[in-house]
Amino acid sequence: MTQNGNKSIDLKNPFELFGLEPNFLLNEQELSQKLRDMLQTVHPDRFVSSSDQEQLAAMQKTTQINDAYGVLKSPVRRAQALLQLRTGVDSSGEVTVKDPMFLMQQLELREELENLSVKKDMNGLMSFAEQIESMQEQQIAVINDFFQQEGENQELESDKILAEIYKLQFLRKTLIDIEAAEEKILG
Repeated sequence: MTQNGNKSIDLKNPFELFGLEPNFLLNEQELSQKLRDMLQTVHPDRFVSSSDQEQLAAMQKTTQINDAYGVLKSPVRRAQALLQLRTGVDSSGEVTVKDPMFLMQQLELREELENLSVKKDMNGLMSFAEQIESMQEQQIAVINDFFQQEGENQELESDKILAEIYKLQFLRKTLIDIEAAEEKILG
């Protein structure tokens, strides 16, 4: 069991549960199709006339599938799970990023978001969201490169990957905050 925020999830191996190779980059359409197929086999309607124990088992399996899907769907959680699978490092705790340029960039981005929110600048927020999405794609590529290095007979550099995961987590949070600012403006 691993703690991820306040929610405890079983990370035995979400990739294995979905029959996927443990890679950072996944085909999202394939992942969604596998989710639908798996959930059909444990759908509660299939167990209406079953015993309470079988119904409970189906519900537990549904929860396990949904939790694993949540891990695989999120680039941050997927990177954390993959790091844990490959190195045993639990990345759910606090990470200290010692990259002063990133920390300065973080402050500047938060300030820009605050300014756009105060001005209620929807066009600016949309443009800012595109900028952050582009940065997020670049960050995903950086993390993928780290995981690919392992395949080249190099050990994973856990501390560096943790820092890169944290950076991705910051960008994802910024996108969520942009959406909240847009919703607030739209009323």
